[in-house]
Amino acid sequence: MKKPHPLLRPIKPKTLRRTFGFTNPLEKKVNPFKVLQPVINHIKEFAIGRYFWFIVDLKNWKHICGGGDIEKMTPLKKNNFFNEDHQKLHDITHPDDLPQVMAFSRYWVNYFINLPLERRAYSKMTLYFRIKNTMNYYYWVMVQYPDGILDSDNQFAYGLVFVTDISHIKKEGKPMLSILDTYEGNCQQFFCADFNKLTEINLLYNPSSRERDVLQYLSIGYSSKQIASQLNLSVKTIDNHRQNMLHKTKCKSSGELVAYSITNGFL
Repeated sequence: MKKPHPLLRPIKPKTLRRTFGFTNPLEKKVNPFKVLQPVINHIKEFAIGRYFWFIVDLKNWKHICGGGDIEKMTPLKKNNFFNEDHQKLHDITHPDDLPQVMAFSRYWVNYFINLPLERRAYSKMTLYFRIKNTMNYYYWVMVQYPDGILDSDNQFAYGLVFVTDISHIKKEGKPMLSILDTYEGNCQQFFCADFNKLTEINLLYNPSSRERDVLQYLSIGYSSKQIASQLNLSVKTIDNHRQNMLHKTKCKSSGELVAYSITNGFL
């Protein structure tokens, strides 16, 4: 029997932004382009069509620099894309695809930061969805996050985004997230649930308001002590909430609990 693909719950852009909302300033000032340049220099080698790239400041949600064929691939001009809010890209994403792309992106971020350091280099993600071309018609692109800069709390401060035109090989289908794990030799594909399936998903487990608060902080890597400080609760109370959620969901670790919560739409 064929194993079904994992289903994620569509989310709004503002929900994705909260994933990065606790990002702290870097301990020392860095030049993101200089740090990521070795990867940027090799982007062209992996392109299978027209492409553009940019670096996004995830603290302020702005594109700080970029290159490639953005003016040939989208209705956007460089002068109203760079140093502008990330909303510019959302505005040209197909409205049916955008909530799904937000869910895929959040899942990947939490999946990645919960990987052991030695495993991260072996994990690569790819998104497939539709954006507008210069004539305002939608077409398929492949989006990858090949690298980023993390802060001292292990959260993304800057992300490198690589967008490739795949309209010559993909004409239809559904938005999808693919995670390739070369360490374990597998590739997993994720889709989003239809809205009429969300009720069924939510019946699996419905966390309380306080449990959702704890989950939100667990998802960005906070310890019980840090969560207790943020919520003005004792460490023991936070540990009790975490243990109760592990028991109810049958998860074995906080990382697995976060992944479970994202998959089922609790975060």
